[in-house]
Amino acid sequence: MFDRRFVLLALVFPLLPLAGCKIVPIAEEQAAAPAGFDAASYADGIWTTQALPFFSETARPVAEVLPAVIADLQAAGTQFGYRAGEGSPWSFVVNGTGEVIAKNTESRAGTLKVAVEGLAEPVLVQIGPVIRGNAVRDALPFVSFKDFVNQIEYANAGKALTALAYAAITQSAEAVAVGDVVTFTGAIAISRAGDPVMVTPVSLEVAP
Repeated sequence: MFDRRFVLLALVFPLLPLAGCKIVPIAEEQAAAPAGFDAASYADGIWTTQALPFFSETARPVAEVLPAVIADLQAAGTQFGYRAGEGSPWSFVVNGTGEVIAKNTESRAGTLKVAVEGLAEPVLVQIGPVIRGNAVRDALPFVSFKDFVNQIEYANAGKALTALAYAAITQSAEAVAVGDVVTFTGAIAISRAGDPVMVTPVSLEVAP
């Protein structure tokens, strides 16, 4: 014969964890959740109106900037560069014209070596499809970490901006050959003296 007290306890105790809980319908919960960050839309929204004009207006000759960087990164950063804060990389916006002396497409992180007058060593220009770093994002003073909810959004914004830069130079990068003369504008990001220097271009044109 079953003990009624046991049956009552079995019915009551499974309900106890629900005490104090609010049951919210799934549809209501989804409606209340914040919309996800659309990095592509964010990048599109500032690319032609802010980013490209900034690069065009602030670029300094690479033949002037690179020797200063090699001599003294801190002094060069103060004179020519920008960084978001202590510990952030120094960013430099540069332009230049020179002859392509090497084109590396064996690696997915493709590059051009461009001999620029006034420089002893060629300038390394990234042509992708893999573009290393966030030099494009880091060069833009109006793209600040504090304007994003978290590090993931900030990183995704950087990727989206880099994707737009890559899309802008893809056609020229595919067409360029060793011996061609190219003109480029782009960003350099350097964390420490002695780090490799690469230009991430936002524009790349082959001379006719």
